[in-house]
Amino acid sequence: MSFYAYYFRDKKDNYAAATLWLVFFAGYLIINFPYVQYIKENADILSRFNPFYGAPFSLNLFNFDPSMEYGSFTSSMIHPLYNFLTAPLTYVSVHSVGNLFLLLLQSAVNALATAILFYIMRRSGSSQRASVIFSIFFGVSSYMIFSSLIPDSYPYAQLILILSTASLYKCRDLSSFPVIPVAILVLLNFGITSTNLITFTGALFLSIFNTSYKKETLKRFVMIMTVSLLMLVLFTGIQYAMFSERTWLSDLGGGISNGAFSYVSPFSISHHSGLFHLLTINPVLTPEIALIDPKIVAFASNLSNPHPLYVQLAGFGLTALAILGVIRGIRNREVWSLMVYPLFAFFLHVVVGFGLTAYNYDLYMYAGHYLFAIFLLASVFIRKVMNVKLQKVLFSFMLLLLITTMANNIVKHYSTLDYIKSSYIELENQSD
Repeated sequence: MSFYAYYFRDKKDNYAAATLWLVFFAGYLIINFPYVQYIKENADILSRFNPFYGAPFSLNLFNFDPSMEYGSFTSSMIHPLYNFLTAPLTYVSVHSVGNLFLLLLQSAVNALATAILFYIMRRSGSSQRASVIFSIFFGVSSYMIFSSLIPDSYPYAQLILILSTASLYKCRDLSSFPVIPVAILVLLNFGITSTNLITFTGALFLSIFNTSYKKETLKRFVMIMTVSLLMLVLFTGIQYAMFSERTWLSDLGGGISNGAFSYVSPFSISHHSGLFHLLTINPVLTPEIALIDPKIVAFASNLSNPHPLYVQLAGFGLTALAILGVIRGIRNREVWSLMVYPLFAFFLHVVVGFGLTAYNYDLYMYAGHYLFAIFLLASVFIRKVMNVKLQKVLFSFMLLLLITTMANNIVKHYSTLDYIKSSYIELENQSD
């Protein structure tokens, strides 16, 4: 059975998914358009403080980088094949409506990610009501709203991860792992963000390995990885030919030392006590921001300002549901394959300490590539509850979390822009 036939066989689900896509596409445009308009109307002022080499998107938010506007100069060990995407999109952006074009595109991408998440939950056995609630909750998260706005790699990397997860659900259900389609997903995950290769490969191995057929499943896994490696060699050659004889291997040593190890710092409870909030709560509920570095006009989470109680409860509530989902489904491959994503994030940022050097800047902390897995794990728990009364209580709880998150993020999104405006006015006055 094809991917299309597996996921799009139910008309009611298709109508619900299409509605989700349209609503979130329009929603991301509406809520983010004032930012794009502000950048356009104040280009002269913002260009004086632009830390991004003159890129049209000049706001330094949560240390996201507007790499979609860097043209073909984005290939690195961290983003090996990224310039296949950035080169044409930068060109189209420059020769069309600029930041508005990328807002349109990324709003469509994130809206699509929300719709696919809905399909995953439906095919995994969740009711349509639960799937809609969780999809909306995911779609209104802070990470989804801001990553629709900022022209960086995050929406594209996340979409590939969610598509890959949907593919694994289908493969597990049908006990069929076609080599070439899965190998393409391996290549895409590595090509956009190399660390995503680790999480997807881990999820793939946990999905494909069967103790009753060890040799067969290991052989299939090795075949998939071998084909993806051959594809990588091919595309590296194409990259060499297309982009002035430069590839992701051109500065491999420098990229690792400057782009990776330079951000590593040992974890310390006293210095990094807010890490849990940066990893789990802030990507869901927009935090208060502060201008933490006027030299590069860096706006990031205000770590000195404690989260309001309602934010704490909503963030911890979602996390608790995800943990309960792990407990209830611990014997299932579905849960183990999803656990890979948050566990790797914990390992990368806490054990290895990746990003902790620039902890105050939100560097890599706010980038919740694993966020979708938290919602899927929470949906596992809801799905496995059979008691009708308890289900009603949980649905009411989910609606409360959803309304709280939506209200917080809408209000904070506009207040963040107001704070940015006032900060630039103050910076301009100080420079005169």
